[in-house]
Amino acid sequence: MAGVALNPAPGLPEPIWRNAVFKLKDALLRKGFTDRQIEVAYHHLTRTDHDVNVSLGMATYGGRINTVATDATASAHRDSILTTSVAAGWQEPRDEAPTMLWVRRFYRDLFADTGGVPVPGDITSGASINHPDIDLADPTWNTSDSAWYTMYYRGNYPRLQDVKLRWDPLDVFHHALAVRPPH
Repeated sequence: MAGVALNPAPGLPEPIWRNAVFKLKDALLRKGFTDRQIEVAYHHLTRTDHDVNVSLGMATYGGRINTVATDATASAHRDSILTTSVAAGWQEPRDEAPTMLWVRRFYRDLFADTGGVPVPGDITSGASINHPDIDLADPTWNTSDSAWYTMYYRGNYPRLQDVKLRWDPLDVFHHALAVRPPH
């Protein structure tokens, strides 16, 4: 992972990405994309009504990862075969709004059957907290009945709340997607 942190765009010359900003929205899949999702991806990737440099990334996932019990670590995603991401970047501040809107709409449309987000179910396993996405906590983009923490931690969230209460009872360490202390 250090390689990606130090060189986020391998193969591209450094001046191209030096001042780049990007939005990445990921999901873990238990099965391949449905026919509808493939149609959505094709539609968004072949549109010509925008000037957004975008990607749909896919990588195999699972193997030995899937041999660990779902409650053995904070990461409950032990049943996935594929990790996928919708991402786009920009260098100029004026490009942020249209790029963000494009990425958000693509992702929302990709997971339209589950409220615009990868709610754990037959096809998806949720999302990885390694790619935090505040849109999962935003009712504008998450119209499902599933809370953001369910997608990231599934059934492990209550246990993580207990850990939070023990080690950070004053909630000193927090951010938009931090584990919240139990009420």
